[in-house]
Amino acid sequence: MINPVNFKTDYKLYKQMLKANSKRIGESIEKKVTIVPTSKKLCRKNGIQQELNNSLNTADYIKTVYLMMKNKGYKLPNLYIDEAQLPRKYNLAGLQSGNWNIFGPGRLEVSSPSLVIHEVGHYLHNKNMAYNQSLYAMFNAFRGIFRPHLNKNEKKILTEDFKRAYQNGYFNDLELKKCLEKGYIDKETLNEFYKTPEKFLVKNAFTNVDEFIAEYFTLAAQGFKFSPEITKRYQAFHGPEIKEQISKEDINNLVEYRKELEKRNVILA
Repeated sequence: MINPVNFKTDYKLYKQMLKANSKRIGESIEKKVTIVPTSKKLCRKNGIQQELNNSLNTADYIKTVYLMMKNKGYKLPNLYIDEAQLPRKYNLAGLQSGNWNIFGPGRLEVSSPSLVIHEVGHYLHNKNMAYNQSLYAMFNAFRGIFRPHLNKNEKKILTEDFKRAYQNGYFNDLELKKCLEKGYIDKETLNEFYKTPEKFLVKNAFTNVDEFIAEYFTLAAQGFKFSPEITKRYQAFHGPEIKEQISKEDINNLVEYRKELEKRNVILA
């Protein structure tokens, strides 16, 4: 049984540590960082120590991906880590809102670098659309909402591009089996992936303009070359400029660092 007196003291210390580390990480990436304490209910269920590890290890991991992207020449959004915004049983994803990228703690073991790159892509695209007020930009935004952003032929070409990307190892950092174990995806979805990986992977890009741009950006930032027809659509929708290439070594180093963080135990003190 949890001692209510000790819990109250530990929870207060937990919040203080999150606040101090928000400042530390923010200073390192020169952006605003907010790490929101997990609810008391979840802390009682899993233990404050585990929730502290989830929050700080996730924050340090995203910080490292951010710094890598900053060194490549990309501008970064502010960082917000909050279980309430993205409950860990909801799905495996980040969220982009204005000048902030939002991530949920407790997903470190299934968080690929590509997930963070994807959300930065959303941020950069939104900045492009905010600053580009030309009639052409507004026309494309209107078209993306009310008409398909990709025609039938373009979807076919994009699917083949994703197949080529998969065959060349651009999705090796995904942790789909772990996602299944954690309950973020179901077995039927995993079987769909193994049957036709490219159709599974490209599905999100078919959703809307924003997801198409973010999916393109995630691969292109890593050096993947899309077909000319697809690149033309990306440019028409004001996709972010691709800076210095994120290498496979960069991705592998981030995956290894994430594995190290999974073993790290932050002391509540």
